[in-house]
This record gives sequence, C-alpha cells and structure tokens, in this order.
Amino acid sequence: MKFATKSSTRGMFRIAHNHLVGYMARAGLLLTAIPMTVDAIDAIPEAQRGLYKESNGKFVLDVDGYEDPVGLKSALTKEREAAKNASKQVAAWAALGKTPEEIQALVEAAAQAEQDKLGKSGEWDKLKQQMADQHKAELGKKDERINVLTKSLERRLIDADATAAIAAAKGVPMLLLPHVRASVKVIEDGGDFKVQVVDAAGNPRVNGKGEFLSIADLVGEMRQSEVFGRAFEASGTTGGGASGGPGGGSKVIKQAAFDALSPKDRAARMKDGYSVVE
Repeated sequence: MKFATKSSTRGMFRIAHNHLVGYMARAGLLLTAIPMTVDAIDAIPEAQRGLYKESNGKFVLDVDGYEDPVGLKSALTKEREAAKNASKQVAAWAALGKTPEEIQALVEAAAQAEQDKLGKSGEWDKLKQQMADQHKAELGKKDERINVLTKSLERRLIDADATAAIAAAKGVPMLLLPHVRASVKVIEDGGDFKVQVVDAAGNPRVNGKGEFLSIADLVGEMRQSEVFGRAFEASGTTGGGASGGPGGGSKVIKQAAFDALSPKDRAARMKDGYSVVE
C-alpha cells in the first residue's frame, strides 16, 4: 500500500512537470538553443520573436557584432575557384617549359608585333590609295586618247564623204566643207561607223520618203541655197561663162550610182570629169 502511494505521487509529479515544461516552452521561458535563421517567424516562441529581424525574406537573430556567413562563404568559394584556375595555369606553364615571366615576355612581344603589323597596314593603305589614284589617272589618259582618236576618225569619215559629195556637185570643198561638218555627225550602226545628217538639235533628218538624208542630199540643198549656191559651179558653163546643158561627150553618172560608190571612187569620178545627174 505504501509502494502504490509513492508510484502515484511520481506519476502526478511527472504530469505536472510536463505541463510546466510545455507552458514554459510555449512562453519562451526555457533556455533552449535558439536558431540563427528561420524561414518563418512562427517557428520561434512568441516571447523570443522580438529578438529577430527580417533580412532578405528570412528572419535572422539580431545579435551585435554578428556577420552573416553567407557573404563569407561566397567569397571563400570564389577564392577557391581562383586558386584552382591559378593551379591550372601554373601546370600549363610547366608543360610549356616556360616560367611565368617568360610567358609574359612572349605575350608582350606578340602584342608589339600586332602593333607593328597595324602600323604597316596603315602604310599599305596609303600604297593602295596611291595605286588606285595612279590607275585612275591612267584610265583618264586612255579615255582622253580614245576621244582624240574617235574625233579624228569622225573627222576623216565626214571629210571624205563631204568632199566627194561637194566635188560631185561642182562645189568648192574649202568653202563648203566647214558648213557640211556642222550639219552631220558620225553614228555607230551594227559595228560600222556612218555619217548622218542632223538638224540643229542633233536629231536625224529625213526626206519626203521618210529616208535618212544623205550628205549628197544636204549638198544638193546647199546648191539651191542663195547663200551657199555661190560656192558651186554654174550648171553647164563653158568658156566665156555661157550656160547650157552638158555638151556632147561629157561623162555623167546617176545620183544613185554615185551614192553607192566609196568616197575614194567618188573623188576619182569627179577628177575624171563626171557629172552627177538624177
């Protein structure tokens, strides 16, 4: 009976102790380990919540002189990574058989070589520009030469055709040739050069049939002109100035046949005393 009483007393004491401990724990009166950081303030007893402050979305114990080890851990990680890379570089230098100083000298020499290369590149750019300018000047001279040759060719073609037409019409080339030159131009037709009669605006002239006017047609117009007609021999003149038709035995050639001749043959016909008739 005495034993049962002691057992009951111990049980009641244990229950009372547990209730007291639970109450003190809930009230924050127990001296238990306090976490430095918690995600939610509800995890801390209400009596101890005033000891915490919010930082970066978490609650940290507010202790003077305490430094959050997160930054230190990050710095330590970076230093370890740097040391690891340095070890790799040292191993690479060792594999090359060069000291860090020798490697640095090689790097500086390469940089200087690149600088020298850029300097020479600038000189090369100047040389290229000089070559381009010289080439441009040479092309200009060639173009000028081509223009001179073209004008010479055009003048020879015009003079040959005009002289033959003027001679065929019994005109004076020295007087009429400058005026014929001013009324014609040379064109390229199918790879060949031809003399074409043009108006004051440089447009081709045509006759009543819609055909291009020939130099012979132009000279014929000049012969009928009161101004230029004086530079032609009067039709059918003989010694003493008498006029009339061509005398017996005179040489004649049809206009169409005369136009079909080359300038050289036209001049030969005129020299032989031929007269051009329609």
